[in-house]
Amino acid sequence: MSDNPAGLYLAPSPLGNLGDLTPRVAAALKEADLVAAEDTRRALKLLSHLGLRRPLISYREQNHRAAWPRIASVLAAGGRVALLTDAGAPGVSDPGAALTAAARAAGFAVIPLPGPSAVITALMASGFSADRFTFAGFIPFRAKERRGFLARLKELPWTLVFFEAPHRLTASLADLADIFGPRPALLAREMTKLHEEFLAGDLPALAADAAARPRKGEMTIVVAGAAAAGAPAGDHPPFDPARLASLARSDPRPSPALAAELARESGRPRAEIYKLLVAARAADREDGSV
Repeated sequence: MSDNPAGLYLAPSPLGNLGDLTPRVAAALKEADLVAAEDTRRALKLLSHLGLRRPLISYREQNHRAAWPRIASVLAAGGRVALLTDAGAPGVSDPGAALTAAARAAGFAVIPLPGPSAVITALMASGFSADRFTFAGFIPFRAKERRGFLARLKELPWTLVFFEAPHRLTASLADLADIFGPRPALLAREMTKLHEEFLAGDLPALAADAAARPRKGEMTIVVAGAAAAGAPAGDHPPFDPARLASLARSDPRPSPALAAELARESGRPRAEIYKLLVAARAADREDGSV
């Protein structure tokens, strides 16, 4: 008897390397009465890798309403439906969220399974703070909308993550560089695949490189937050020297990590906070407090 109950399984698929498929997702696919796939060709490749043959239905932006009745009928009969996106987690920049909402509204169980994520993989690779971050999805392709969209994000103090199509990469990086300035960034291309590439640098350098060397493949852009880059970051709580002194004594984190957190909170340059923090800890050591 299966340990997997009836319901809609949100099944993350590998970004490229099939070895990243989790055992739980493999089990859900094995027992699925229906697999709803954003790209049935990719789904067939994955199922073939597992030695499986399962009923398939196309589920994508263009047909998600038409696909719902068949999915609902399987769920209503006590079956299991596995939702596969092209790559990564269902519901992230694809129509999976609509299916999840419809299943919940109809009273069916929804079982999300952990697994590969382009957002988290690129964020880890960047080395930027992930205490807080904003996933902004795909950048608008029309120039006016794109620039307005980026201008609204410019002052956010935490890390930003974007998806972008290869044919729009040059224009998007150029606008990011123009609006955000020389902010540290990372371009992640074809993650976990044969031609995986991570390019780190400031935004103007990445924009110039993209213009000189057009690239193909799936792109994720990670940009440091305004506070981390030393830029103004909008409204922040007033800087509190007493709190800094208290944290210098009680917080066990190394000075660089604590300074980065306080800089994000206050909007002040990280270098300034770091110097104050080091001075406070040095004074405590002289007083014998630590």
